[in-house]
Amino acid sequence: MSAGRRVTLFDLFGTLITFDASHLPEVVVDGRRVRSTLGVWGHLVDETLPALGVEGFARAVFAASIELDEERRGTTIEFSSRERFRRALRHAGCDEGRVDELAPLFARAHMAEIAKVTRFPDAHRAVLAHARARGGVAVITNFDDTGTAHEILGRHGIRPHVDTVVVSEAIGLRKPHPALVRIALRELAAAPRDAVMIGDHPVEDVGAAAGAGVDAIWIDADGKGVVEGRPVPRWIVRALPEVVPLLD
Repeated sequence: MSAGRRVTLFDLFGTLITFDASHLPEVVVDGRRVRSTLGVWGHLVDETLPALGVEGFARAVFAASIELDEERRGTTIEFSSRERFRRALRHAGCDEGRVDELAPLFARAHMAEIAKVTRFPDAHRAVLAHARARGGVAVITNFDDTGTAHEILGRHGIRPHVDTVVVSEAIGLRKPHPALVRIALRELAAAPRDAVMIGDHPVEDVGAAAGAGVDAIWIDADGKGVVEGRPVPRWIVRALPEVVPLLD
């Protein structure tokens, strides 16, 4: 890496932050046991939609999630967590007059539990400190709730070490659209040649960086290597701490 490079752009989930889903309770859906935040806040469903029940609502959430994921892949448009729950409620046959009230209630309950199972390993904290010492830092994340993204950054003490945060839900677009990277560069007053993007997704993170003219470091945790037809990163590592010598 050239000596002039001074800006580090981090993906958030799967890169700086990890999830420990083992702390989520199990719910049974169609005979399958799955870990879900619904195991914590399912009482809200029982209170507001007693005829549906937690299992019925979980089935509707899965259907809405599949629907939204298909739309995201085709457009790079981001949808909010509230929209996911609006669609789930409609899939569940909820009266339209109640959808706008219940969707944010359920979204807030869901996100509160998501934040609780995030982790910030000490080794990742050291990488962030190293990046902070050498120049500007941004977090660029695909996430469907901007408020919760900032809450997670605050919960783990990350926010004071970051100059700017770009969340897809706030922008309305998601990586691999390069707009998120370009916004971060503008807010850092940095040129693409002075930045490097670090992320764990071979399409979303590497693609967004490439589209904005920024070099990328891809964390290939599974060691699968670049698949033909996907964006090619400048560097490949197996874990976040391995980026430190590249930054230097």
